[in-house]
Amino acid sequence: MTSDRPPVIIGLLLAGGKGTRMGGQDKGMLNWQGQPMARWVYKALSAVAPEVFISANRSLNDYKQLAPGHVLPDPENFHYQGPLAGLLTGLKAAAREGASAVLVCPCDTPGITPATLDALVTAWEAQPERPVIAESEGRTHPLHGVYPVSLMVSLQQWLESGNRRVMGFAESVGAVVVACPEAGEVFSNRNKPADLL
Repeated sequence: MTSDRPPVIIGLLLAGGKGTRMGGQDKGMLNWQGQPMARWVYKALSAVAPEVFISANRSLNDYKQLAPGHVLPDPENFHYQGPLAGLLTGLKAAAREGASAVLVCPCDTPGITPATLDALVTAWEAQPERPVIAESEGRTHPLHGVYPVSLMVSLQQWLESGNRRVMGFAESVGAVVVACPEAGEVFSNRNKPADLL
C-alpha cells in the first residue's frame, strides 16, 4: 500500500445526491458501523491520494470539518444533476491543483478499501490517457474509478446535452474495466435505511 504517491491524482468523494431512497437525508452523514459513511470513504481515499476533495450540496459545515478547504458544491447550472456533475467539479479542482486525474468514490460505499482504490490507480498509471473503472462479481462500477483531467471538455458537453448516465459516459470515453476480486461488500451501495443495519 502506498500513501506517498506524487500529487498527480486527487481523491474525490461524491456526496452531492438528494438521498431520495433515504427519505431525503444526506447519505454521507448517516452512520454505518458507528461513523458517517462519508468518513469511511474519506479514510480509504486519503490512504491512496495525497489530497481528497468532497463534492457536496448540503451539510457543508460537516464536510468542511472532514476536508477543510476541500469541499466542492456543484456549479449552479448543474446543481443536483447527479454524480457526473460532481465529477466535473472534481476534474476542474484537479486541474487547478496541477493533478492529472481524479480517483472517485461515492459516499454510500463505506466498505471500500484502500487496496481496491490503489489497484484502480495502479491500473490507470499503466495507461494514464484513459479512465479506469472497477468491476466486481459481474457488475461494473463507473463511480469507482480514475478519470483523467483531459476528459473535462467531453464531460461538460455530455452534461450540457442533458445526459446524466454515468456508465454511458464511461463507455463513450473508452474506460478500461479493471477486475477487482474483492467480495461484493466492498462495492455494496448503502442507499436505503435497511442497508445501514
